[in-house]
Amino acid sequence: MQKIPLLLLIASTTLLSSSCAPQSQNIQSDTKAKQAAGNLEVKRVQFKNGLKLLIQKDPSSPTFAYQTWFNVGSRNEVIGKTGLAHLFEHMMFKGTKNHKEGEFDSILEQVGVEGENAFTTNDHTVYVQELPNQHLDLIVNLESDRMVNLIVNDQSFKTEREVVKNERRFRKENSPEGTLYETLFETAYIDSPYHWPVIGYEQDLNLMSAQDARDFYEKFYSPDRATIVVVGDVDENEVINKVEKAYGSLEPKHTQDGEIKKDAEQTAQRRKKVPLNIQSEKLWMAYKIPEATNPDTPVFEVIQGILTDGMNSRLNRALVNTGIATNASSGSFSLRDPGLFTVMADLQKGKNASLAESIILREIEQLKHKLVSDDELQRAKNLMRFHFYERLATTKGKAHFLGEFETTFGNYEAGFTQQSEIMKVTPERIQQVVNQYFDTKKMTVLTGVPKK
Repeated sequence: MQKIPLLLLIASTTLLSSSCAPQSQNIQSDTKAKQAAGNLEVKRVQFKNGLKLLIQKDPSSPTFAYQTWFNVGSRNEVIGKTGLAHLFEHMMFKGTKNHKEGEFDSILEQVGVEGENAFTTNDHTVYVQELPNQHLDLIVNLESDRMVNLIVNDQSFKTEREVVKNERRFRKENSPEGTLYETLFETAYIDSPYHWPVIGYEQDLNLMSAQDARDFYEKFYSPDRATIVVVGDVDENEVINKVEKAYGSLEPKHTQDGEIKKDAEQTAQRRKKVPLNIQSEKLWMAYKIPEATNPDTPVFEVIQGILTDGMNSRLNRALVNTGIATNASSGSFSLRDPGLFTVMADLQKGKNASLAESIILREIEQLKHKLVSDDELQRAKNLMRFHFYERLATTKGKAHFLGEFETTFGNYEAGFTQQSEIMKVTPERIQQVVNQYFDTKKMTVLTGVPKK
């Protein structure tokens, strides 16, 4: 097998006081570090109010990506208030004490913003933009302003609540995949907040008030729950100085997550038949897997590559090439708490999901009892390596990568370490992990069937 070079190379670790950036009482003087992976070099700074800052200089284009990752998602909601994290994401584009409603968008549009957006997950809420590099001051001031000065009034709340309810209808009621996605998590999880959808339930949205949103903002939007990622044609010290000036005086709230329920171990199969507006059946299967930080996570990435990545993957050959399914896919929902490994197939018209399930289980049993060949394993690793570098091909992709690993794992370096661990996965390790987690007696199975 080809020897894969180690992707994570520690270039240097220096004290902030040794940098040419001016020393400040707001910056912890021992937390600045540089890491290199190929040509990706990152500087980390942590301010005394808890705010984290990651900077990666990329002069390939006179632009930069600016992302703010908050450690709050649907996981931090309670029963009866589902969808509040996502609904509040919409509120963040409203007015502040310093900018009227609509000004945030219009100001950025005037200077040529690209990719202005936001998204909420089970574990995070993220705000993203890409701008010409002369507008660093602008975005730093706008983002720091809405972190603490947002105005949440009744009228703007009601308007955005209707937008979210329409979004829910589009994503769930009018989308077979959205319905299956929601049903899968409702079925696989009982007590965990992963049970409810990120977008929430309509009955909960109807009962929410602007005060609920204000309380959520006061509780979770704070510099000590935020990580700013800046990637692009920027000067590192200039970024540090501007971020310190805009955010350094903001007070941390020290809000803890509190007790978040986790599911007891699943001990029996869970099955559900879901009527959908479709012409042919769909199959979704899921196995419980550990939290994202577990050492087995890289192995699940390789298993996905073996099962469904590429024309020569096992399930593509067994399901698609034989005319049983139009497509087959798999992958991990790697979450802060235990997640899911899913296998999905869209059946050809006239084919039933039970046939596809038997074939998928047959292939999983093969992984349990017969070691993967070196050639097949190398093919999967090569695909994983390609996807890894493809993800880092743009400033937006790099920023997302850094933010995701910094907030989920506690350090972005884990992303490079994970890629290195993928390259070390052996056939024996795959066999051990499949036998440990892919227990047919404990899986969740959804069958999407055409409505009569």
